Amino acid sequence: MRIAIVAAEITPWAKVGGLADVIGALPRAYAEAGADPVVILPGYRSIIEALKPRPVGPPMTVPFGTSVERFTVTRADGNGVPLYFIDAPACFGRDGIYGERGIDYPDNFRRYVTFGRAAALAAAELMHPDVMHVHDWHAAMALIAMRADPALRERLRDTLAIFTLHNLAFQGIFEARDFPLLNLDPSYFSVDFLEFWGRINLMKGAIMLADGTSTVSPSYAQEIAHDPELGFGLEGVLSSRGDRFVGILNGADYSEWDPAHDMMIPYRYSRSDPSGKQRCIRALRDEFQLPQDTSRPLIGMITRLTTQKGTDLLMDAMEALMKVDLQMVILGNGDGAAEEFLLRTAERYPDRLAIRIGFDNALAHRIQAGSDIFLMPSRFEPCGLTQMYALRYGNAPVVRATGGLRDTVVEFNPETGEGNGFRFEEYRAEALFSACARAIEIFHNPDAWRRLMDNAFAADFSWTRAAREYLNWFARLRPERTERASA
Repeated sequence: MRIAIVAAEITPWAKVGGLADVIGALPRAYAEAGADPVVILPGYRSIIEALKPRPVGPPMTVPFGTSVERFTVTRADGNGVPLYFIDAPACFGRDGIYGERGIDYPDNFRRYVTFGRAAALAAAELMHPDVMHVHDWHAAMALIAMRADPALRERLRDTLAIFTLHNLAFQGIFEARDFPLLNLDPSYFSVDFLEFWGRINLMKGAIMLADGTSTVSPSYAQEIAHDPELGFGLEGVLSSRGDRFVGILNGADYSEWDPAHDMMIPYRYSRSDPSGKQRCIRALRDEFQLPQDTSRPLIGMITRLTTQKGTDLLMDAMEALMKVDLQMVILGNGDGAAEEFLLRTAERYPDRLAIRIGFDNALAHRIQAGSDIFLMPSRFEPCGLTQMYALRYGNAPVVRATGGLRDTVVEFNPETGEGNGFRFEEYRAEALFSACARAIEIFHNPDAWRRLMDNAFAADFSWTRAAREYLNWFARLRPERTERASA
């Protein structure tokens, strides 16, 4: 099964969020499961300079309104998987991915419509895939073009069209006046396809035209199909897809996130020999100039400081948390008011709280290795990866039971010894504090804590499992695609 994966990010060369981690790991898992994957990406300057891909075929063009956009398909290998790039310097020859200095590029509509159309054309010309697996709104035009453009529709009619949405909060919504720039029949600007409250919605168009749509955890799939607050206006669209809309839990890339061979942490350790964990905790306290007090659990948090990630909830609970016996290390950036609040709190409680503003991948590894407890109080969380990493590093996650957090963290029961962390349901500071208090109570019970750590180490959320789920789903959908194509 040849699978063409179309996406706007890939780690380590073009990363903004968790999508990059998925695209960095999923193709390898597909290959290990026996499939034949390729990845199609924008030719960002950072990737072109790093990988120096070679041209494949002659220059090509795609329409954009009354003009054309020129590009060349280039190729390099990334971790043993072929990477194809839409090398269009006018669109992607820039320093940023989606923008610079926190401001989106004003021509992102043109950039990602061009990318999607070019990716669909490249697939038809060069790859002839059995499956087009398209991710998030930046790539949505690839799926829209392969089903709504008559020429591409014919050439890719036997190809299964799969759309995976990673975060419904970002849908690719643009003004109706720009619809002619898509070069589609006007009938596609309707409620059955791309029209959304009088505007263009690229994500909606991809969902409506896909043979199957997935999201990144079973719980998130249920939430966004039935909860208007989390569905962002598309809950009816998603629920109408029936069994063609599924949730498949993302995986964790254990080739990077595993304390047994992580070269970014000061001491290696594993489930069979966890002794290095305590040395990592001591090292992290030294790094952040926190007192060496093993009677207090050290809570780690690596996050964007946004309301999606529960920053407002953390701020509401912080004063109460600082009154109990714990220490906390936070790595994050985002909302300026949240940054200032946490910095001021750290000044008031220097023996309990330390914060580093920004993002540092190596430090993120050291925090995972050097924490006893890992905090993720998200308002919503499509999947989440850092709680999976925390479990691998023997941390006890404290999470709000939403999306992928609900699917990966099970409340620890000291009577049965089952569970791998602590959850709270209500989005309230009191509920967050209560979950932290339960974690601290278990921390002071050495036998229960050892059992909890062992359960955390034992959790397996590898990409091998996720890839097999996708491939089995594709196999179920392909007969329907073949029947529709021959009709």
